[in-house]
Amino acid sequence: MRDSTVAARYAKALFILTERRGETDRALEDLKGLRAVVAPGTRVGGYLATPQLLLADKRRALAAALSGRCVRSVAVFLDLVLRKKRLPEFDLIVAEYEALVERARGIVHAQVVSAVPLADAEQARLLAELQRVTGKTVRLYPQVDPAVIGGAYVRIGDRVIDRTVKTLLERIEHQLTATSV
Repeated sequence: MRDSTVAARYAKALFILTERRGETDRALEDLKGLRAVVAPGTRVGGYLATPQLLLADKRRALAAALSGRCVRSVAVFLDLVLRKKRLPEFDLIVAEYEALVERARGIVHAQVVSAVPLADAEQARLLAELQRVTGKTVRLYPQVDPAVIGGAYVRIGDRVIDRTVKTLLERIEHQLTATSV
């Protein structure tokens, strides 16, 4: 597991800057697009990681490529990341930035595990109820796990709602074994 402390610092600095300038949403779109372009293994990522090329040449090429194609804040930020040799952490920085944007917009993620795929109506009903309970915008990430047998398991941050048949059966088993006849 990678340490996200440095990535969080870079993301927070960029977030503060883009919030002041009113460019947060556009910057997030640009960062997501650049993440795929500068990833290790891509042509651009390989070019920027090549130690034989001068940093000045990389910076000029990057500035020329990004000029007019993304928010200036993002172009300057990517130049900073390149100069500070933090390009390998760029993916993590973008993820941290996205988390900051979502937190500021009141968006939370809900992992939903069920035995069978939820129907659209069930997802809509669950989404509405979760948004009512949390008071925030919820993004559902459904998963299927036949081991839960029935019902659903929902995790939002550190909150867990477990209404699976598997858990109910385990509780009944525990109660039966704990009771003496």
